[in-house]
This record gives sequence, structure tokens and C-alpha cells, in this order.
Amino acid sequence: MGYHTAFRGELKFTKELLASQIAYLQTILGEDCRDHPEWNTRNLYCIDLELNVDYSGIGWDESEKTYDMDLLVELVIRLMQERYPDFGLEGKLSASGEEFDDRWELVVENNMVERREVVIEGTVIECPNCESKFVLATTEKEEE
Repeated sequence: MGYHTAFRGELKFTKELLASQIAYLQTILGEDCRDHPEWNTRNLYCIDLELNVDYSGIGWDESEKTYDMDLLVELVIRLMQERYPDFGLEGKLSASGEEFDDRWELVVENNMVERREVVIEGTVIECPNCESKFVLATTEKEEE
């Protein structure tokens, strides 16, 4: 068993793609990097990304185990730009792992991929019965 991280959001294309570009992108998305030694990737697994419903970008395909999403997005950008230099992505994916405080954002601006940690604000409470954790948010009234 591995660790599960869920992603929300999407990365939009900076320019509308042609049918040939979408077709090539689909040969990348969902692929296992280990089956493509020509991609020169190490320790990367499946590209757990898919086209969104209106073909304006990509998002997480809801695979059970997704690792190294930031490196996978960088790979998609690199492979697409090798064939289509004006290909670009921008946007944000919000990630939350199995651990309560494992939250971060994958932000793409100008084709630069950055992983930003999310700071959890409020008081962390642990349930004495099930040991689940949650945040007790501070209201404006309490802060005064």
C-alpha cells in the first residue's frame, strides 16, 4: 500500500490547442514513465493527468496513488514544448494527503512549476475517541 494524495483544480493551456496538439498530449497523459526511457526520467511513475471536459486544460485523473505531481507536470510541459514550443500551462492544483497537515499547492506560472506549502491556521484539535484531527477556526470576534 502507498500513500494517497488528492488534487483539486486544473492547469489551463495558455493558448488554445490544435487537434494535432491534443492528440499528441493524449499520448503522454496516463502513460507510465518507466515505459518511456527516451523521456529521461528517473523514479517517476504514471502521469496521472487527463484533459478536462472542455479541452481547455488538464487536471488530476483521480488515480488512487499519485506521486511527484510537480515533476510530472514539468515533464508534460517539457515533452509538449519539444514538439510545440509555444505550449504553456498556468493554474493551480491544491493537494491534500492522508496526513492532516499534508496540504500544499502546485502552482504553474509562465511554465514554471512551484510547490507551495499551505499553512494551517487555527487550533488543531484531536478527537479523543478516533484520533482524527481537525481545525477549530478562530472567528474575528475571538481575535478582538
